[in-house]
Amino acid sequence: MKYSFESRVRFSEVDENAHLSLTAMINYLQDCATFHGEEGNVGVYWTAEHKKMWVLAALRLRIIAYPKFAEHIVTSTWAPGFRNFIGYRDFTIERPDGTRLVEGKSEWVFMDQQTGKPCDVTQDQIDGYGVDPELALPDCYGKRKIRVPKEYREGGSFTILESHLDTNHHVNNGQYMVMSQNYLPPGFEVRHLRAEYLKQAFLGDEILPCVTEKDGVYTVVLKNRNSGDIYFIGEFAG
Repeated sequence: MKYSFESRVRFSEVDENAHLSLTAMINYLQDCATFHGEEGNVGVYWTAEHKKMWVLAALRLRIIAYPKFAEHIVTSTWAPGFRNFIGYRDFTIERPDGTRLVEGKSEWVFMDQQTGKPCDVTQDQIDGYGVDPELALPDCYGKRKIRVPKEYREGGSFTILESHLDTNHHVNNGQYMVMSQNYLPPGFEVRHLRAEYLKQAFLGDEILPCVTEKDGVYTVVLKNRNSGDIYFIGEFAG
């Protein structure tokens, strides 16, 4: 069951070039996924009641053109399939005339909130979202796994604050983009994005950013300053 919602790019969502910011873009995709769940009665309220949650594991995007301030856009999502505790979800952002601006694929893990471990996707979830394998986008956005660079430069560490958290009480997916973009060159326009979400970050965690550039591609690793555990890896290419 494909789900779409229409919107208009707000001034509060754009960057200095009056383009939809990368963080706002991720928020649009995440909002579309959550609206999809509410439409099928298996969204935020259902997961809270059943002590379950969906956690984003991987995201790969191709940005054909950035939506501009005041532009009307249509954000869409659907589930090509489910496997054990994994849900696969595709996204697009288009103009009302169907011109595609953004497209990509993602993988989500269905979690038990009480045990903190993955659990099999319930039939309620599958029925609520629907399964549309015929709509699956071609897998042409690069490998899911991102190699962790051996050499990097460290940025200054910082602490996770309440403003970074979402309803699952861990760092919101879009916040990792805010953190990572601080280590990209000024004016760098991301056209291809690969992201892996490896560990949930919570209030008070100390984050150490590690940054590498090779052939114009920037890799940002956000890890725990004390344990070295990796929370997030993002690969940003023009």
